[in-house]
Parts: sequence; structure tokens; C-alpha cells
Amino acid sequence: MNMKITPDVAPGPRRYNRLLLLVAGLGGLLYGVDVGIIAGALPYLQATSGLNPGQISIIVAAVLLGSVIATLFAGILADALGRKTLMIISGLLFVASIPIIAMSHGYTPLLLGRLLQGVSAGLIGVVVPLYLAECLTPKSRGRGTAIFQWLLTLGIVASAVIAMYFSMRVAAVAKLHNAAELFAFKNFAWRSIFWTTLLPGVLFVIGSFFVAESPRWLFSKGHRAGARAALLKSRLPEQADLEIAEMETMAAAESQHAAGTGNRGIASRESLLQRRYVLPFLMACVILACNQATGINSIIGYNATILIQAGLNDFQAHWGYLIFTTTTVRS
Repeated sequence: MNMKITPDVAPGPRRYNRLLLLVAGLGGLLYGVDVGIIAGALPYLQATSGLNPGQISIIVAAVLLGSVIATLFAGILADALGRKTLMIISGLLFVASIPIIAMSHGYTPLLLGRLLQGVSAGLIGVVVPLYLAECLTPKSRGRGTAIFQWLLTLGIVASAVIAMYFSMRVAAVAKLHNAAELFAFKNFAWRSIFWTTLLPGVLFVIGSFFVAESPRWLFSKGHRAGARAALLKSRLPEQADLEIAEMETMAAAESQHAAGTGNRGIASRESLLQRRYVLPFLMACVILACNQATGINSIIGYNATILIQAGLNDFQAHWGYLIFTTTTVRS
């Protein structure tokens, strides 16, 4: 009995779509690691770095600052450089930040490394979902976004697991009652916590080299043949031709509209001020502001430290951090 292979299950596109989802997952994992890695390392960093509380707080918040700055320019950079290129750059920034942090001796290199991590997270948070939306088939887009978000939270849990491992080793060294040895191992522990995150960053960069550029970006730059070739990696020829035709139709409609109005910029601004666009935009801003006002990012960054200050020992505090992050994933 001959079974007809449908476009959704064709072997070639199916394998490539899996690669796209894998790369997207690694991007989400890096984002989560960027956010969560400092919490487990912070107690050991405070104990050995000699930095004052103000400097420590800036180092913790530097990722958020870098992320905000990068988010403002991520869309412009994605349009100018291409989605794939920006994914590679964001991965390289993450990879570069790890040795800067792990080998640092002082406030400035720590701050620089954390800022680079934040910039990487901000770029990844914009370009990876955008890339998936433009490359995956309609049936796979929801799955791609879900994998990115789920692995983002899993990255925070992975950071807690890594910190938990080193907490167990710190507890073992503490039983020796040798203050110098304990100090040296805590210094080794926070650096090692950051070193362990290097591998997913390298894998993300490698994976980004193996995926094609966004077909819609290629088409917008006038590379029709390149756009069709990119589409053929995840679709059958019939589907690729159909999407190319849709892109051409949309481009023609936009050109006619621009010619008809005589000023496309003014027309675009007027359309965005319609009530149906303004209200959802304002609601999204309010929701994001309320999310930040809860202080959840500070709780994530200082979780283990807060538990230690509450009276738990280092080992118990890291267990608490692991439980907290696991609950976040389950929710």
C-alpha cells in the first residue's frame, strides 16, 4: 500500500523544522540562563569579590539594563543585518560574556560581562521569535513560540540546578573547618557556575550558522531566488511558490498604497493611532509595567541571598531557589 506524503510530514522539511525548533529552544535557554544564573552565584560572589552592596546590586541589575537597551534597537538591527546574522551576533555576545565574568577580578569587568549578557538576552528575545514567525509553517509557529518560552523558564531552573550542585560541594568543604580553603572554593564556585553556561551558548551559535536566513527578510531586500531557496528548506515547492506569490502581492499592494497617499509615513502613523491599535498597545504596556512592579526579577536575582538572610544556611537557601524556579516552570 502506497502512502502519500503530505506537505506537513515531508522528510526534508520536517527535519529542517526540527532544527529550527532546536535553535529556538537554545535561544530561549540562553535567555533564561541570562536571567537566572546570577542568583546561585551571588552568595559566593559577595563573599569573595570584596564588592560593596551598591556594586553588587548594579551587577545583578546590569542584565536587565543591557536587555532594555538591546530591545530598543533589536528590530532595527534585525532589519538591517538580517535575522540569522543577528542571532549569531547575540550568541557570540553571550559566549564572549562568560570568560569576561568568570575570569574577572574587580567591578568593571564583572559589570561589562553582565551588560553583554543583557544585550545578548535582549537581542535573542526579539530576533528568535521574529525569525520563527517568518520561517516556520503556520502549523508550527505556535509550537516554536511555546518551545522558546518553555526553555526560557527551563534555563532559569537549569541555573538553579547548577548552583545547587556547587552548593553541595561548598557544604562539603565547609565541614573541613578550613576558612582559607572554604574562601578559595567559594571563589572557584561562582566562577565555575558561569563557566558551565558556555556550552549552550556555543551550541546556539553553531546552530544559527546551519539555519537559513529568513525568507521574508531576503524578499524584502530584493533576493527573490534566495527567499524561495530558504522556503524550500521547510516547505514543499508548491508551498514555497504560494508564499512567494503572497509576498509579491503584499509588496505590490504596499507600493500602490504608498503611491496613492503620496506620503506613506504619514499614512502609517495615522493608521497606528486608530483605537483598535492604541488600546491593545496601552494594555500591553500596562501589563509589562505591572509585571516589573511586582519585583519578580529582583526576587529571581536575589532569591538565594534573601533565603540566607532569612536564616537558612547556604545549602538550604539553594534548595529554596531550586524549588522556587521549578514552581515557576510548572506555572
